[in-house]
Amino acid sequence: MDQRNKSLVVICGASAGDGRATAHRFAAAGYSIGLLARDEAGLASTQDELNRYDVQVLSISVDVADASAVEAAAIRLEEALGPLVIWVNS
Repeated sequence: MDQRNKSLVVICGASAGDGRATAHRFAAAGYSIGLLARDEAGLASTQDELNRYDVQVLSISVDVADASAVEAAAIRLEEALGPLVIWVNS
């Protein structure tokens, strides 16, 4: 699981719990991280925590029930952070 800033992992539900823990694991392995969730404060907190890993992180507040919004978020994340290789729904 060691990619060192070469690949993008997107994690839905990244503002707390398993999603946040998963984000930490991938960031520690060097992946760029896209964070998706509805809770803006939780996303900001997760992003602040991930800054210690020296990887690129971008968070977007989105409701995964809105397919168009999720697709737009995925496009924005790829444009900003590179090719998406792993998508985690938590």
